[in-house]
Amino acid sequence: MADPIIIWQVSDNKRGHENQSSGLIRALSRQVALEVVKINIATDKASWWQALRGQFPSADRVQQPDLIIGAGSQTHSTLLAASRATKAPSILIMSPPKGLTSLFDLCIAPEHDLQSCSNVITTKGAMNMIEPANDKNQHSGLFLIGGPSQHHGWDESMLIKQITKILDANSSIKWTLTSSRRTPPSTTAEIEKLLKEQVKVLPVEATGKDWLPRELSISAHVWVTEDSVSMVYEALSSGAKVGLLPIPRKSTRSRVVCGLKSLKQEGHLMNYRDNQADLATFKNPPPLNEAERVAKIVAERFL
Repeated sequence: MADPIIIWQVSDNKRGHENQSSGLIRALSRQVALEVVKINIATDKASWWQALRGQFPSADRVQQPDLIIGAGSQTHSTLLAASRATKAPSILIMSPPKGLTSLFDLCIAPEHDLQSCSNVITTKGAMNMIEPANDKNQHSGLFLIGGPSQHHGWDESMLIKQITKILDANSSIKWTLTSSRRTPPSTTAEIEKLLKEQVKVLPVEATGKDWLPRELSISAHVWVTEDSVSMVYEALSSGAKVGLLPIPRKSTRSRVVCGLKSLKQEGHLMNYRDNQADLATFKNPPPLNEAERVAKIVAERFL
């Protein structure tokens, strides 16, 4: 039996970034036997000076890698230093600043970042750890509520009206609603006043790390506020029918907004409208599985 592929996963301890690298690594594990060594920049961060000189002191105390993967801007110097010190290919998830792309063996960037280079693979949104599920409960639904962000404002009363309209139009579905850390407390309080038997409100503080993947695996209908971009792509990856709850936009030209517009044009999402609050008739395309697609490319190039 061949020795397993050794992958160093450079982590900045941010859940969103780690979900992306872990999603790719999990997809790779379905193709080749591998072992993962976590390199935490909290204790093993390399400076840019070390990166330029190809020095990574921590390399001497861990198993030598065949591949090094990292996500997030804080991992850049460590990823590069480790790659140059060990001669293992470097894979950066998310777009690096202009001019740095060529430093890495492969960059994986959302297509709305508009990167174009021979060592760049573009994806529809961020990769994640969600896998498509076929045994959906057609009477189970999710509301995923975000909050004000860099690209979006907030309209609490409009959101409550949208949620109420959807509940009234889908009386046979049992819904679970969760918030995010950006959700204003007043919005959570207003949602909890709905007092409808068909919806269970579960604030983000009451959920664990595995809660959302578990719920997405069974829910056939998912509504997401459009500011919650990562949850939009996770819902699409689960194979659910996904509806977008519009909220005020600070700009119609932001990369995030353009990415969502592209998804709607391609038929991946249904946008909420007053006369259409039911996902039952929405014919969604096959689920996104970007981690699996990218893993095949990575395996062919490097493994």
